[in-house]
Amino acid sequence: MNKRQIYTAALAIILLPFLRAVPALASGDKIVPHVVNGLLGDQKLRTKFDITNLGPDTATPITKVKVLFKTTTGAPWLIETDQGTVTEVALNLGALQTIRITTLGNGAYTQGYAIVRNLEGTTPYVEDYEVAITVYYEVLSGSNIIETVSVPLGQQTVSFGFPVEIDTSDKSKTNTGFAIADLSGAQNVINLQLYQGTSPTQQNPNPASTLAGETSVSLLANEKQARMLYETTLFPTAGKFKGMLFGQSQGPVAILGLLVTPVPTGFQYATMAPAYIDSLRRNTMMYLPQGYALDADLPVVDYLHSESDDYDFYLEYTWDLLFQTLDTSGAGRWLAPQPGATVSIIGIKDGSQFDGLTQEYLRGLTYTPNNIDMTNGTSSRLAVGFTFAIKTGLGRYVKVRVRDYVGYSDSNYIDLMLEIFVYK
Repeated sequence: MNKRQIYTAALAIILLPFLRAVPALASGDKIVPHVVNGLLGDQKLRTKFDITNLGPDTATPITKVKVLFKTTTGAPWLIETDQGTVTEVALNLGALQTIRITTLGNGAYTQGYAIVRNLEGTTPYVEDYEVAITVYYEVLSGSNIIETVSVPLGQQTVSFGFPVEIDTSDKSKTNTGFAIADLSGAQNVINLQLYQGTSPTQQNPNPASTLAGETSVSLLANEKQARMLYETTLFPTAGKFKGMLFGQSQGPVAILGLLVTPVPTGFQYATMAPAYIDSLRRNTMMYLPQGYALDADLPVVDYLHSESDDYDFYLEYTWDLLFQTLDTSGAGRWLAPQPGATVSIIGIKDGSQFDGLTQEYLRGLTYTPNNIDMTNGTSSRLAVGFTFAIKTGLGRYVKVRVRDYVGYSDSNYIDLMLEIFVYK
């Protein structure tokens, strides 16, 4: 069965300074944090959703996905769309099919958010029953589209940062705002710190940046706020400022920054994509059973497909390393690089030595597609501390160390406990 991947770009959002509330996210829900519709002055705003079934197999259509429209209070939003006047739209998507939902922009301006809820099952193919979601809204003057603004899906975070530029001397000049929504379902305090930036020709001899201001924002359960940094309760005395805003919250939030720039026709909006500091962890302890494979980029060991299943090029190609059995007894085994991946043997290292292996060191190694022998008695490589590097099929560098291995009394199979660090 042939499979294909569809890739979609991460999108951005324009934010308006309104209070709005969202419910805490349920598992499997994806939130569209800002949906606008209606007449605002002499302009019309309408939001468009493109939802694509990523599964190319006609045997797995999607029938259990809904788009739920919500007001700022979290109540069902009765909104005019090209699918009718609805509070939700149930989708029926065939293989690789895309459905567009468009709000009509009629009536007084209003705004809210949407949840895309997927209650489908799963298969060994990760894209089956999965959807790609692209959302943007258009600003029209008469029948002419004068601006298109993308809306990303929110990501849960408790530690984040994004670049800012403000001029508190004149609110009609460049400024930065942000939207933040509580996803914890409880009262939530977010501490914010503003750090001054420097140019390459003005290096600060102190490697630590200068703290330019500190404050906090308090959210009620499921509350969402949109704020501008020049506000009295935030950073009204920052002056002309360029740098970064860092935040830490007591519970999970969704956050997006917005740069507002004056132009002759009014303002232009650009989102400042946050860095999710709590998503930067690159190290993991991973269990790799004999007969299964490692995707070192993620990293993930896929338990839904093993070497005992029929060969499927699509599934095998996404892996980097297969812990492969050489014979029916299970006593012979090797770590086999998969298409596109290569490896380099480093040798026995203790924990601190492994931690000291830098990306620069890994880039200097010689990599080959040769298997690594892990057979009992014939190689010292089946040993605690054995270390090697992977250059993945996507070009990332990964260091791996055998922390331990486990044998079984009723078989010759060996399972590996690995320490993995992915440079990404």
